[in-house]
Amino acid sequence: RVHKLVLNCCVGESGDRLTRASRVLEQLTGQQPILSKSRLTIRTFGIRRNEKISCHVTVRGDKAEEILERGLKVKEYELRSRNFSDTGNF
Repeated sequence: RVHKLVLNCCVGESGDRLTRASRVLEQLTGQQPILSKSRLTIRTFGIRRNEKISCHVTVRGDKAEEILERGLKVKEYELRSRNFSDTGNF
């Protein structure tokens, strides 16, 4: 049983790439993505504090199982063992 599915897409910058990533997540899930901000300024990456750099969507219930089924079908229901963490996340 799947309780929730969190789809995260971090692009590392605001602007057009972030807009495209949020549009992709919205098309996959049918839900409006949440934009996440950076916590720190990292000059080497060109990221400023509180700049929107990623988006995520939380899906629960039957919709989560449907999206997971579609994603696994693309990979022909085979995942590598290194795709899983010690706590069962992948």
